Amino acid sequence: MNTEWMGRYRPLLAALVRHSNITQRSSGTRTMLTDEISLNAQEWQVFEYIIEHMEDDAYMNLISDRLGIPQSTFSKIVKALCLHGLVDKYLTSNNRKNIILRPSEKGLSVYQQHSQKVLSSKFEPFFEMLDSFSDEQIARFTDALDLLNSQLLKGNDSTSQPVLIKK
Repeated sequence: MNTEWMGRYRPLLAALVRHSNITQRSSGTRTMLTDEISLNAQEWQVFEYIIEHMEDDAYMNLISDRLGIPQSTFSKIVKALCLHGLVDKYLTSNNRKNIILRPSEKGLSVYQQHSQKVLSSKFEPFFEMLDSFSDEQIARFTDALDLLNSQLLKGNDSTSQPVLIKK
């Protein structure tokens, strides 16, 4: 079968596929943040989300959904972040069921130090390539990627009604 259905978007899709595979392949690799703390890519992403949204009252299940991480995996990641002293768990006085996550002072300090290394070693050249794009163009591409992610999740929706197969 021919891949002509992708039209002019084929190079973009190829780059997305390659990016996805590289990300998946490197997901188990741990990066040393300090002499005692190392995180893998998913742990770093959760940690970064918690820092970026530290004013939100989003609880663990909601954050897990927003990041597209299964809840069981998310819980293990949060446990690791708490054991490292990077994140603290809180309950609200009006809802003792939902756990709210906040970065600790140690977490903020570690993040500040390591994020500069990530910027210079990984993202600076990428951002420089995007400098010629307007904010509107970046927003439109982000929206398109979010739409694609939603469409891909629909195909993996485990809450859909199963089909009965007669034996």
